[in-house]
Amino acid sequence: MVGDSAHARARVPGTGAEVLIDADGTGLVRTADGRFLRLRSVPPGLPDILRGTRDGGDDVAAYARRLREELLSREEAHAQARWPAARRRVVLLGRGTVVEDLAEALREWGVTPVRHADAAALLAACHVESVPWDVVIGYADSPAERAGWDRLDDLPGRGTTWVRAYREGEVCFVDPVASRGEDPGSEQVRRRRLAASPVPREFEAWQNAAAESGPLPWTARSLLVSRVLAVLLAWAHGPDTVRSYRTTLWKFVPATATISEHPILAYPPPAVAVQPGAVRS
Repeated sequence: MVGDSAHARARVPGTGAEVLIDADGTGLVRTADGRFLRLRSVPPGLPDILRGTRDGGDDVAAYARRLREELLSREEAHAQARWPAARRRVVLLGRGTVVEDLAEALREWGVTPVRHADAAALLAACHVESVPWDVVIGYADSPAERAGWDRLDDLPGRGTTWVRAYREGEVCFVDPVASRGEDPGSEQVRRRRLAASPVPREFEAWQNAAAESGPLPWTARSLLVSRVLAVLLAWAHGPDTVRSYRTTLWKFVPATATISEHPILAYPPPAVAVQPGAVRS
């Protein structure tokens, strides 16, 4: 493809990079991450070779091959930085368009999640004490679909991060990410929200009886998926980047187009009452 009379441009096959050659034969390459690198000793006809519109000599073909290999190596390094291979054992729980969007995004980042319909299906396949995953991501379209999530709250203490997102009617939530044993799990977040409600009994009754809602509007789904992906990328990049997400409940209300964040801190489990006459172990 010729950009103008003074430059020739061509994509480097199999990469996200593009070569730009000046009329005087000098050139550079724009990498997939937007950097410009100067090329040395550019052989004549390189853009045509890259586009496959003509054959070149052995020297030009070898130059094109080395260029492609170097760029592929750079892009593989970018993929490792984006989502390290040591954190690609991922489980995705749930059904519906939000889950499909998350699965597609993960695949684009080189992560192929193992899919389960819900917590019960995961626990049937693998005991919670021996879950061999780096992160479990749960999504629920209704409170009923969150059944069993409390049984996964022990995962962070066993080395598996626990990420949760859900709807209550049209309102969307992303819980604080639990990456350590002391982080708030799904049950603690639920209890915190009940305690903060002006009508806790009615709120809990509504949750217990809530029916499944219709499809999320596209805007709400996009914002919800984006938030979950932001949390996952922060986790993949390490403990320093995920820190703020460990204590933040994210909420989106489509009716008012309002996004808010609420601090959620873990609390120690209540002490077990000792019956009179019982012997402490």
